[in-house]
Amino acid sequence: MVLEAPQIASCVEPGQFVMVQCAGLPLRRPLSVHAASDDRLALLWRIKGKGTEWLSQLDKGALVELTGPLGRGYSAPAARSRVLIIAGGIGIAPLVFLASRLAPSHDVVLVQGARCADSLYEPPPMLRTLLPSVAACDGVRRVSATDDGSAGLHGSACDAALPHLAWADRVYLCGPVNMCSAAYAMAHEGSRARAPAGSGSEASSFLAKLADAEVSVEQRMGCGVGACYCCSIATLHGRKKVCTDGPVFRLGDIRWEEVVT
Repeated sequence: MVLEAPQIASCVEPGQFVMVQCAGLPLRRPLSVHAASDDRLALLWRIKGKGTEWLSQLDKGALVELTGPLGRGYSAPAARSRVLIIAGGIGIAPLVFLASRLAPSHDVVLVQGARCADSLYEPPPMLRTLLPSVAACDGVRRVSATDDGSAGLHGSACDAALPHLAWADRVYLCGPVNMCSAAYAMAHEGSRARAPAGSGSEASSFLAKLADAEVSVEQRMGCGVGACYCCSIATLHGRKKVCTDGPVFRLGDIRWEEVVT
């Protein structure tokens, strides 16, 4: 969905989100900003309930009430960095925005995982027309993985991303909790496999890179502004609210074993 929202589009950063008022529902729905340029922004979602069902049925010209931009987005990498972006499922939504922002001045690899080939996402022509900044993604190297092997690597986004970790200067993720926790777990296994016998330096560097990766956490929200605490998660620094302290966190700071899926 593309919306005319100049006040939000002019200042939103990749990884931030908006709270959308859906007709007949008391709580707004949090949606990541998928793309933004000039006075327009795009939202991408998977239909999961009454709210997203209602949004999917809106006609052109309909009015939608938004609050945003909200939350803390992804930080920018150093100049001319090699960037690895890992997306699982609908986690592709904020990462297209990030990739389009970084592609003009960085070397970017985007790894996308999905259930099957039909579930892999490609920005549609209409989005490219209405939001020209999305075309910057054409300069991104794409790697795909599917659970059923119908496209790309037969496996997960983490499986497909692992060979690129040593190359990357910065890593960014968004996807289901099980994917993000698996990314950190696989880093431990991968570092041990790559480290030469008797040397811990390569393993330490490998682990540090994953621990410093930035991840946008998917979590149920109530208010979106830090008042209700229903989106809080366990971290090494105590409980944090996804809506205001995040949704972007350092991967190594989250206690993944305590995050509710």
